[in-house]
Amino acid sequence: MSGPTVVVRGPVVDGAALPFACVDDAGVGSHDQVVKKRAIRCALSRICGVCGSTLARPIAFVGSSDEALDGEFAFPPCHEACAREVAGEVRQRLGRPERPRRWVLVTTAGFDLVRPARRGEPVSFRPNSVLARETLEP
Repeated sequence: MSGPTVVVRGPVVDGAALPFACVDDAGVGSHDQVVKKRAIRCALSRICGVCGSTLARPIAFVGSSDEALDGEFAFPPCHEACAREVAGEVRQRLGRPERPRRWVLVTTAGFDLVRPARRGEPVSFRPNSVLARETLEP
């Protein structure tokens, strides 16, 4: 595993700390929404969507099985350790209205930021070289 010791620093909502990408600049957020500005910052500055620290390779994405099959993720890139930590927390939804039955962890050497076709829609992330794929059990 790569990355620092996992420390989710966001405010606690519903008994779990919010990931970096789910908190706005005023320190407010929720488990069911990724803040677009933070998501873009994660991509362009190569920082973790969970802890907000600088990323190193391999880069991890965690999402639903559909996202893994499509090769496009809604939650920003993470350290592998951070991705495993939040996927193991039953209250985490990583910007979704509901938690998927199972998370899928994909590691990659790089990724592309996919900008929305229409203003106001969310960004997404596309791994460009999948190193490994793993279904994480609840």
